[in-house]
Amino acid sequence: MKERTKDFERISYKFRLRPSKSQQRLLIQWMGACRFVYNCGLEQRINAYNRCRKSLSYNDQQKELVECKKTEGLEWLREVPSQSLQMALRNLDRAYQNFFRRVKEGVEAPGFPKEKKKGKHIDSITFPQGDRFYVSCKTKKSFVFGLPKLKGGIKIVQHRPIEGKIKSATITHKSGEWYISFSCKREALKRSFNQEKAIGIDLGVAKTICTNKDNLEFNLDLKSIKKIEKKISKLQRKEAKQKKFSPRWNYFQNIIRKKHSKIARIRQDFLHKTSHNICKGHAIVILEKLVIKNMTKSASGTIEEPGKLVAKKSALNKSILRQGWGMFRWFCEYKTNRFGGHTVLINPKNTSRRCSKCGHISESNRKNQADFSCEKCGHTENADKNAAKNILALGLQSLGIQTLEAPTIVTKVA
Repeated sequence: MKERTKDFERISYKFRLRPSKSQQRLLIQWMGACRFVYNCGLEQRINAYNRCRKSLSYNDQQKELVECKKTEGLEWLREVPSQSLQMALRNLDRAYQNFFRRVKEGVEAPGFPKEKKKGKHIDSITFPQGDRFYVSCKTKKSFVFGLPKLKGGIKIVQHRPIEGKIKSATITHKSGEWYISFSCKREALKRSFNQEKAIGIDLGVAKTICTNKDNLEFNLDLKSIKKIEKKISKLQRKEAKQKKFSPRWNYFQNIIRKKHSKIARIRQDFLHKTSHNICKGHAIVILEKLVIKNMTKSASGTIEEPGKLVAKKSALNKSILRQGWGMFRWFCEYKTNRFGGHTVLINPKNTSRRCSKCGHISESNRKNQADFSCEKCGHTENADKNAAKNILALGLQSLGIQTLEAPTIVTKVA
C-alpha cells in the first residue's frame, strides 16, 4: 500500500470573465504592453548573442525594464502593472530554458522561441500578487477584486468554489472571449492504492471512452460538433469569395474562430467531466500508450508512389482527432496525481485481438469493428469492452498485481 507524501499541491481554476467595455480596452492595452516587452526582450537576447556571444538572464533584462520606463516614448509602460511586465520577461526566460533543455535531452518539440503577434497568439496577462485577489458573491453575481491599477471588480461566472490560497491569476483573451485562471495552493489529498479501484479504458471512435466495467461508457456529443462543422464549412465558402484582409473577410474570420472555439469547449467540457468522474472513483487508471501523430498520418503518399484510400483515411484521421484522446490522457495523468492515484500506460499491441477470457490472440477474433468472437474458446463480447479488459489485465500485470480477470498473456499469434 502506497500513500502520497506531499503536503501541498498546485491546482488551477478557470472561469469565464465578463469585463465591461472600458475594462476590456484597458486589459487589451496591458496585454499589448506585455507582448511588446516579450518581443523586445527576445530581440535583445538574439542581438546580444549574435554580437557578443553573450546570453542575457532574466535579472539583466528586469533591471533594464526599470530604465525603459524612464525613456522618452516609453512612458506609457508605467500605466501597466509592473509585476505583469516582469512576468512577460519570466515567461521569455522560461521559454529559453525549456528550449535548451529539450535540445540537451534530444526531445522533438517546438523550436526556438518566436515573437508574439497580435491575433495569432492568445493574448494574456499574469498578475502574480495572489494575496490581493478575492472573489465576492452578491446575489447571483460574482466579482473578482484586487487587480492592480484597475478600479472596482470584474464580473466572473463562478461555477464552482475556489479551494486553497490564490497565488496568481492570468487573464486570457481569445476569439472575443475572456477567461481568468487562478493558480491556488492547497493541501494534497491522500489516498491508498488497491486493485479494486483499478479501471481499464479503451479509446475509440464509435465509443469515445469504453471501460472494463458494465454500463460505464462515455460518448462525445458528435451530433452537436458535426452540426457546427457544417456551419463552419458554409462560412468558409463565403469567406473564400471575399478579398483577403477586407472588413468582410475579417467578419467571417471572427465568426469561424468563435465556432471553432465552441467545438473546443464542448470537447473539453466532456473530457474534463469524464476524467474527473473516473479519476475520483479509481486509484489506478490504465490507458493505452497511443502515438496519435503516427495514427493520423496522411495516406496520400508521393507522386511516384501515390497512396490508396486517401479520402477514407482522411475521414478516419478527422474522426480520431475530433475525439481528443491526447487531451484525455493528459487530464487523467494530472487528475489521478491530484487525487493521490496513478495512471499506467501500456503497449496497445494486440489489445483488440486478444481474448480477455483465455488470452488467445488472433486477427480473426475481431470479426468487425463492434464484435469480438474468440475462435478458440468461443467467448463473444463487444470488441471495445473486450479490449478494455485486456488493457486492465496488462496494466495490473505491469504493476505486479495478479487477479483472476488477468490471465497469463499468450504471445503466439495464430
